[in-house]
Amino acid sequence: MDIQNAINSINWTSSGWDLFVIIAFVAGIFLYNLNLGRDRVFVILISSYISLALVSKLSLTQEALGIQLGDSFADSAIVFAGGILLLFFILSNSVFSSVFDRGPRGSWFQTTVVGFLQIGFVISAAVSFLSPEEAGALSNFMKFFFVENQAQFAWLVSPIIAVMIFRG
Repeated sequence: MDIQNAINSINWTSSGWDLFVIIAFVAGIFLYNLNLGRDRVFVILISSYISLALVSKLSLTQEALGIQLGDSFADSAIVFAGGILLLFFILSNSVFSSVFDRGPRGSWFQTTVVGFLQIGFVISAAVSFLSPEEAGALSNFMKFFFVENQAQFAWLVSPIIAVMIFRG
């Protein structure tokens, strides 16, 4: 599948996942630039990676916390989103946050790029919680940009690469 076919497969007339993803990107980038500086974006990014690690070992997380969850998309997505929020508040109010507090808020361009990549990472991670049958029902656009292994790998590593490029 090529990029042109994936983009052409977007259904603009129905309110499905494709439209939701595009709106999430635009709204997410706008919110990043409006409210967050580079330092908070880095803390949210680290919170996202830690939360994904916890969800990937959901059975161990359930055992350690003494809670019982199913293996559904909703349970995994709620734990993932809740983990991001909880870890963000913990890390942003800890000594850890001073590691990133090194000056100005960062350029608008840097925040936009890292925000875009992180939103893509979060959407890719959330889509990875779908069962194979549910993922198979997604549009070609969603499959190409978020479901395929190469796309998930790209979304996983690209925020880290961007942070390394912009760290100066």
